[in-house]
Amino acid sequence: SNNIVQHKGWSENNEPRMFEKTVEEKGCKEIVEALTEEELEAMPDENMPMRHFRADKGNVTKAIKRIKYAIQWRQDFGVERILRAACNGNPTNDEEKEIRSILMEESSTGKLYVRNHDNDNRAILYLYPVRENSNHPEHNIMNLVYQIERSIACTEKNGLEKIVIVADFKNWKLKDASPMEVTKKTIHILQECYVERVAKFFITNAPIIFRTFWSLVQPFLDPVTKEKVVFCTSNKGILKLRTSFDEKKVEKCALGVSDLKAFDVTDYYATPLDTTFDEM
Repeated sequence: SNNIVQHKGWSENNEPRMFEKTVEEKGCKEIVEALTEEELEAMPDENMPMRHFRADKGNVTKAIKRIKYAIQWRQDFGVERILRAACNGNPTNDEEKEIRSILMEESSTGKLYVRNHDNDNRAILYLYPVRENSNHPEHNIMNLVYQIERSIACTEKNGLEKIVIVADFKNWKLKDASPMEVTKKTIHILQECYVERVAKFFITNAPIIFRTFWSLVQPFLDPVTKEKVVFCTSNKGILKLRTSFDEKKVEKCALGVSDLKAFDVTDYYATPLDTTFDEM
């Protein structure tokens, strides 16, 4: 059908290439040809096939399998529905009202939100596990997905598609650890449903006890993800922080020097999806 023609499977952006242009575009074309019209319509953006081609290092068969999974997951999880509800300041139907109130409740403590950009213009998603306020795994994951989507929107407006995550473990104790099912699901969503969406994952102020938790988590991380993790306790990690961020625009955990405005959940949900909290 003529619809297929509209989807070339890639769009120009400022992310670095993994292969030659012609190789990547040919791979994207093969992926697009393997998708149904429904799947193509459900893609969140034109460049999704390119991300999957790169994520599987040019292995088209594997990329097709994983992109189909990710598209199906978006539909099953109702990502678009969640975004609609979150962006609607006065939701009219009950479902939207419920989603919006879940998100506001989940993010009320400021445990996960997007603020400002790094030196490469990538949105920064802050994660403060000590501020965990939920014992509801489904709601927790819904909030995670919304915040990932928001950081992506805040990055795409700068012509990029990979975000950075800063997870601060100051004062963290083992009792603060998410239930293993939530941790595993979080990793799964980042690795399988948002391939090639994370540039770096900084872990700051991790106490000694964090190693115990990390050893439990590591088996679930793929090699690509492991490469993105930066422990910021070493000199090398601290240098990486200093070179990645503008100290005036980042929070204290990432060596910020400014007294930034404290997170405010009402303000956050009153601004558009592609705007970070108190954006500078």
